[in-house]
Amino acid sequence: MPNAKLKKITICILLPLVLNACAPIIPENYLGPSNIRTPQKIDGKWVSPRIIPVSTKMLQSPEGRLLLDPAMKPQPYKVGAYDGLNVIVWGHPEISTVGTSTAPIPGMRPTLANVSTLTSTVSNPPVIVQSDGTIFYPYVGHLKVAGLTVDEIQQIMTKRLSEYIRNPQVTIQISKYSNRNIYVLGEVFTPGMQPITDKPLTWMEAISAAGGINPANADPRHIYLIRGSYEQPDIYWLDAESPQSLIIAEQFPLQQSDIVYVSGATLNGVSNFFNKVVPTFSNYFAIKAGVNS
Repeated sequence: MPNAKLKKITICILLPLVLNACAPIIPENYLGPSNIRTPQKIDGKWVSPRIIPVSTKMLQSPEGRLLLDPAMKPQPYKVGAYDGLNVIVWGHPEISTVGTSTAPIPGMRPTLANVSTLTSTVSNPPVIVQSDGTIFYPYVGHLKVAGLTVDEIQQIMTKRLSEYIRNPQVTIQISKYSNRNIYVLGEVFTPGMQPITDKPLTWMEAISAAGGINPANADPRHIYLIRGSYEQPDIYWLDAESPQSLIIAEQFPLQQSDIVYVSGATLNGVSNFFNKVVPTFSNYFAIKAGVNS
């Protein structure tokens, strides 16, 4: 624990010093909080963003505590479209996605810790959740799994399989997370989409997974998290040169379809920001509406 605290303190002290060398000369139309507050017309629609500076004071407010709840009280992951599921029916490798070599000890509930010692090779491909939230599985038939936890799916499948198999023991694992994603864009080394798994993904972890901030081109004082509707997005502003903000970013959990945007140190007008980043929300909501229709 002392080593972890020392590491955090060291990062908070050294990172701002390294990144400070690339502090930009701010042009008149530079991407900053005052500019983002101004409504913009994009694709014929007015976008009225709300800028929210992230600080300890803000996070201590009722709204701030709600933002941190997913990290403080993580909820079981709920399966969604395009997730991949491994289904193990112990003693029945012919209908399992993972071949079982040994039956579990009676009364022992299979877990991720002991599955590796009781399985051999993959015998069937993972079951992919379809766009309508359903799967098809032998002897179970079509089953709506979207919105259910792994334990809930396991209980339903066990009950249905019991009509054909005596006392079936079923284990469900998520082999691939594809239902919930966030995006990291701007001045990072590996921009793109990242999955949210059963473990909360924090703001800092997402930037780290994207290869970290590019110190040659980024302005760490202006890192934004975009969330909400297309017409009225909430844009959280993080100053990564503040040690306090870095600690906050390590605790700030992301949500599905969040966009993390690291501003550049060179000319980066607000019009570029809205025209390149915010329209992602428009595409997302259009696709979502089509899937749910």
